[in-house]
Amino acid sequence: MNNLITLELVDHEVSIGLSPELKAYLFNKFILDDVYAVSTTDDTGIQFWEDLLNASEKKDIFTLLKECYPQLNFLIEKEIDKIELYKNVVLKGKTDTIKLTAYLKLEDAKNISLELHQSVAGRIPVLIVPNKEDFLKILQSLLHKNNPVSIPPSIGAVLLTDLNNRKRLNNIKKNWLQNNPLGDWNTKFSDNIMSNRSLYKDKFIILSTKPYSNVTASQLGLTEDVWTYYSVSIRKEHEFTHLYTLKKYGHAANNLHDDLIADYIGITKTIWSYNKAWMLTFMGLENYPHYREGARLENYAKESKLSEADFRQLIIIVKNAIENIAIFDKNLGKLKSIKDQTCRIDALCEIGLIDLSSSNGADLLIEIYYENFYQTLF
Repeated sequence: MNNLITLELVDHEVSIGLSPELKAYLFNKFILDDVYAVSTTDDTGIQFWEDLLNASEKKDIFTLLKECYPQLNFLIEKEIDKIELYKNVVLKGKTDTIKLTAYLKLEDAKNISLELHQSVAGRIPVLIVPNKEDFLKILQSLLHKNNPVSIPPSIGAVLLTDLNNRKRLNNIKKNWLQNNPLGDWNTKFSDNIMSNRSLYKDKFIILSTKPYSNVTASQLGLTEDVWTYYSVSIRKEHEFTHLYTLKKYGHAANNLHDDLIADYIGITKTIWSYNKAWMLTFMGLENYPHYREGARLENYAKESKLSEADFRQLIIIVKNAIENIAIFDKNLGKLKSIKDQTCRIDALCEIGLIDLSSSNGADLLIEIYYENFYQTLF
């Protein structure tokens, strides 16, 4: 398997040994653009969540969420989003007269928690869902319009970045009509509200408490309690990193490059240094070159429709990239500051995965890091 691909870089170009499909998948999508400027300031919607949590202490969290996202009222059923009631409630916002003969129920709604967390890119709501089935239902509802789409067991968190908040929108409508009782709300919405998406679109993180990457505590030689704590921490910092890259580069995706970066920060923020063995296990490569079937790495290949030959090459690329990230982390030592953290993220973004997996990948990564770090001093 080690002879399947030779990574030879000429002026940082991808070698001809890769298929066009794999080249396209590995293309670096983190392009710095002046349009995007990362900020640690809070998004517009944070004040809404602050006020809502302060004013709704007696309501359980799931009830609050259903008021914001009415699709959470509906059962998980195939093509339920095609029925008229669903369209009226979820798309048109006709929630005043909602009457459901059957509605979505959770197994452990009382233990769901919602908090505003400070991230490297500002505060964001974080929902922690302890029950595995509840986590799946919420994802199916919010991501897949209540359709029973299969969610891989290795997925334990999501960053939602474009989620309609019906309660926020209704509040805007109510306030405007109070000041403009004879006004045309539909025209107001079309002309002034719809294009200003930050007024009613949420960024939102949902975390489960199940083992990270579907890796058990025994696989890592940890106790269950410690691994549960670590799993939540890694997930949270992982999603915070996606939020940062979204704000700075306009990009955050379920992509291998993205997730290697996010996992690096997740691990280092949790145990203060990168653990190469953990990362290989997360990807199913703990017995490299053997790949553990059903592990997380295949999720990326399936979504990108890579061939079996491409996947075999991807295994080598990922293994080499993880080795170079480990060298990079050892060279820099423990995280020292937010600036140190963001410069590490930036370096990992600005080097493509092919370069990162090359024989001089660690040197390139370190070079980019120090260029960025010292550039911010002047």
